[in-house]
Amino acid sequence: MTRYDHVPARTVRFWAWLDSGVTLMLALPPLAPKFIAMLYWANGLIGGTAEAPAFEPIHYLFVYLTGTLVSVWVIARLLHPIGLFAVIDGWGRLYVALALAWVILGMGGPPILWLFVFTEGAGTVGQLRAAYRRPKAALPGTGAEPAA
Repeated sequence: MTRYDHVPARTVRFWAWLDSGVTLMLALPPLAPKFIAMLYWANGLIGGTAEAPAFEPIHYLFVYLTGTLVSVWVIARLLHPIGLFAVIDGWGRLYVALALAWVILGMGGPPILWLFVFTEGAGTVGQLRAAYRRPKAALPGTGAEPAA
């Protein structure tokens, strides 16, 4: 079994904190519509549609559920920042980045979503690089592990 104990807790926590800024807003019903409106406002600044489409209650349900599930994942990584979580999150981010690119390129999604493709890609590289690099061996005769 592969172990990822060499992944620094600060790496896992950094990406969790980054996620918390968006997902908490999506999880809270009063904030989610404001976040979506802000996203479309920013989309307008880069030449895309500035007005969000009308959302039905079922759309908001999925926004809230997604925000809640990712917020729970954020809490798990903040409270227990183990290397295995970096691997799981890294591969999940790769999938999300590809799904976002599909929405933008294949379905005509708003160009502002490229910002999220970038952050998901950065999280993928940052965490999987930390997880799959070879841990440094202990220095001979010292019994001490080198800093990760």
